[in-house]
Amino acid sequence: FLSIVTLGIYSAWAKVRDTQYLYGHTQVDGQGFRFLATPMQILKGRIVAVIVFIIYAVLGQINPIFNLVMALGLLIAMPWLIIQGIKFTMRMTAYRNVRFSFEGTYGGVIVHFLLLPLLGVITLYLAMPWVMQQIQQYMNNNTTYGGKHFEQKSSASQYYIAILISLG
Repeated sequence: FLSIVTLGIYSAWAKVRDTQYLYGHTQVDGQGFRFLATPMQILKGRIVAVIVFIIYAVLGQINPIFNLVMALGLLIAMPWLIIQGIKFTMRMTAYRNVRFSFEGTYGGVIVHFLLLPLLGVITLYLAMPWVMQQIQQYMNNNTTYGGKHFEQKSSASQYYIAILISLG
């Protein structure tokens, strides 16, 4: 309700409160995780996104070529934006006062967040469980905690079984 009344401004505070609650109640070895971001950090990022969208809309009305140029620019910037978003989330997450980090690459994000989902759609979503497994494995294998990499060992069959159980 507050997000609607404040035209989305409160949503940054809601995001922080929800994430802090979830992380605080997720425990490993009796220790909870911490979300360290402030609502203002999130609000600033959202304001930048809204400004870019407004510029896109206004310039698109002036000249449709701007739409094409900005869409191409967004396509090129998308992997970088995804990396920065994941890095921010990891940097703002701590366990036992040690922060997480993300070391994904531009090329890896293109493959895992743009091309593989496209493959999932082209196969009429039959490959989507495998795609999801690949994305999660990429994210987990490129996440570090105290300088040490995580390693996810899972198979796509586990994801297909979960989907079939959900459909059942």
